[in-house]
Amino acid sequence: MALLSALASAQTSRRIALTFDDLPGVSQQSTLAVLDDINTRLLATLRIERVPAVGFVNERGLDVDGERDARVAILKRWVSGSFTLGNHTYSHSDLNTTPLEQYQADVLKGEAVTRRLLADAGQRLIYFRHPYTHTGPTPEIRAGVDAFLNANAYVVAPFTIESADYAFAALYERALMAGDQARADTTAAAYLSHQDRMLAFAEALAFDTFEREIPQVLLAHVNRLNADVMPELLRRLRARGYIFVTLDSALADEAYRTPDRFVGKYGPSYLHRWRVALGKPSRMKDEPDPPAWVLAPGP
Repeated sequence: MALLSALASAQTSRRIALTFDDLPGVSQQSTLAVLDDINTRLLATLRIERVPAVGFVNERGLDVDGERDARVAILKRWVSGSFTLGNHTYSHSDLNTTPLEQYQADVLKGEAVTRRLLADAGQRLIYFRHPYTHTGPTPEIRAGVDAFLNANAYVVAPFTIESADYAFAALYERALMAGDQARADTTAAAYLSHQDRMLAFAEALAFDTFEREIPQVLLAHVNRLNADVMPELLRRLRARGYIFVTLDSALADEAYRTPDRFVGKYGPSYLHRWRVALGKPSRMKDEPDPPAWVLAPGP
């Protein structure tokens, strides 16, 4: 009861930063028109609702013959006002399977356009996020990539909430492509419900870890599902007492100076990673899973 009371009283001061991976976007129909539409609607919602965000770029998605300039123009929309960009490697390399030197080269290759766009807007490229949020399967690889990122003045962008939106998004888009609006609506509703469960879990886990509320950082992806449901998702976040802050502001909280001591092949939330450094019992198995039909949708 004490935990529930503390969480309820903290709802008036909750803060959350939104981050989006895999720019210029993920779609089963990754045409320029589709990606342009996804980004246009997602950014329009964020602007109307005055929500800052960081978009993490895979520059491989720019390299399409005859479309490069138009795809770069999509990124330019993320470099204005309260939006900015980060590096997500060029080709979304997996550190679990990519040799360290090759991974490092992919990081540098992935910053060419992003760094220039930010500089043109008077911004600096600061943030990096590991694809799949894999930070190193062994202590040696982890130490190697950490040293490389530090040497190149990158700040690793943590996250505390990630709701497997990519799995829901694949089913959602498949339903839309098949003309099955009812199935698409069911999938979107299930995604929002799972997001609610993940928020509740992260709030409780943060309190269990730090004995207080901390700013949360949401990891989502640039896809059609998020473009469509973002107005409702933002409404639900506000209903939970959240105000929207920049990633810089969230990371200023003392909790984010807790070391990340996690080593392994998985990519868990930083709430789980910090518990390693703090010597607290693992709660990874307690994290809610998406519905079974989302994880194993069948043919």
